[in-house]
Amino acid sequence: MNLSGEIRPSLIELKYLIYLNLSGNSFEHISIPKFFGSLKNLQYLNLSNCGLWGAIPPTLGNLSNLQFLDLSSHEFQLFVKDLEWMTSLVSLRHLKMNYVNLSMVGSHWVEALNKLPFFTELHLQQCGLSSPISFLSSINFSSLLVISIGYNSFRSKFPIWLINLSSLVYIDVSSNKLYGHISPGLGELPNLQHFDLSWKKNLIGSCSQLNFCNLKHLDLASNTLTRTFPEFVKDIKNCSSEDPLLELSYLDLSEKQLVGGLPKRLNQMEKLMHLDLYNNKLQGPILASFGTFKNLNEMWLGLNELNGSLPVSFGQLFEFVLLDVFGNHLTKILSEEHFSKLGKLKILWMEV
Repeated sequence: MNLSGEIRPSLIELKYLIYLNLSGNSFEHISIPKFFGSLKNLQYLNLSNCGLWGAIPPTLGNLSNLQFLDLSSHEFQLFVKDLEWMTSLVSLRHLKMNYVNLSMVGSHWVEALNKLPFFTELHLQQCGLSSPISFLSSINFSSLLVISIGYNSFRSKFPIWLINLSSLVYIDVSSNKLYGHISPGLGELPNLQHFDLSWKKNLIGSCSQLNFCNLKHLDLASNTLTRTFPEFVKDIKNCSSEDPLLELSYLDLSEKQLVGGLPKRLNQMEKLMHLDLYNNKLQGPILASFGTFKNLNEMWLGLNELNGSLPVSFGQLFEFVLLDVFGNHLTKILSEEHFSKLGKLKILWMEV
């Protein structure tokens, strides 16, 4: 709406208000009004990216009926010194505070959120969190489906309490400073579909400790888990499912120094939409079977040691938007057969 100006206290006269969404407006240079805490019937409050700045008022803790809270902002415009007031949000299910400055809350944010019994989604991307992730002796938010805490600077071991959250569907702990062994119990999370462990240089373990059976999104870019493609293929065979890769739509194994050829087991990934093997040491030919993946729209194979020619079957990839084969040893990759049907192709990297 591009609204601006004041948010006046007369708003609290709407005593039965349960839904308030002011996201995407332009309330520049004003703080979140403390009187929002008087809107006792609110179940939904979205103040994301609307220009508000300054401290988040603890009075929001009075909203005991609140189920959805989104305070995401741009460039740390909002900050909070502690999250103890959140323990009173006993009905909260969904919390989103991406880009809110949480650098002052210490390591007790986990304990505070663990007191919320109906919690299902947690989004704290790029919040300046740096202290160790607290150990939890007991788990209260056992209904958690989504935990997205990437792009922080946690200096601690991988949080072992994640293995007790059997309901988890989505885990993103990318681009942090977690170290040590990944928890073997991750392989026992029965519902996990999205797992992002990218850009972790100090983790130890193998892919056999992860659950591939239901995964649709797997990002292991630039971490130290699994060094060869045969090792990766061997690990996924530990899955109890006969065809564990059938549901995978996103696979990123870029910048891992993987060696070996492209295993034929990748032929099973018929639902694949995004494949990123950029900047490894993969050798041999590109699999012609990739051309049968009707949903494939991005393929990053650049900066490897692949040889041969680009399969003619690639001309059947009608959804192709991006293809990167630059920095390999390919020959005869330009022909009408390859590109006459690729009407959606927008980006192409290759040697000429």
